Amino acid sequence: MNGVNGNALTFPIAKNAAAYYRGFTFLSVTTARTSAQLTWTAIDSGTRYLVFAQEIYGVYFTKKSSFNFVGLQPNTTYNVFVVAEKRGPEWIAFTSFETKG
Repeated sequence: MNGVNGNALTFPIAKNAAAYYRGFTFLSVTTARTSAQLTWTAIDSGTRYLVFAQEIYGVYFTKKSSFNFVGLQPNTTYNVFVVAEKRGPEWIAFTSFETKG
């Protein structure tokens, strides 16, 4: 899949490429039967994060660099994205996890 600027990246490179933060990633995912605790790299104290899973209806905002999903289905795979708000497409972290049975 090519980005809109024709390169091999899914998203176009921002003009402010120096702002790209390669370290923005998930640090840990701890799962239980019906819950999951996610933590990711903190950007700064003023950053707000948008958290969503493809399998769950709803979008969540937090200023913390962690989030608890509760009420999940056992033995189910979830695909989760965290976006650092107003930072551009380079500031997206993705993880996939499966809850325990």
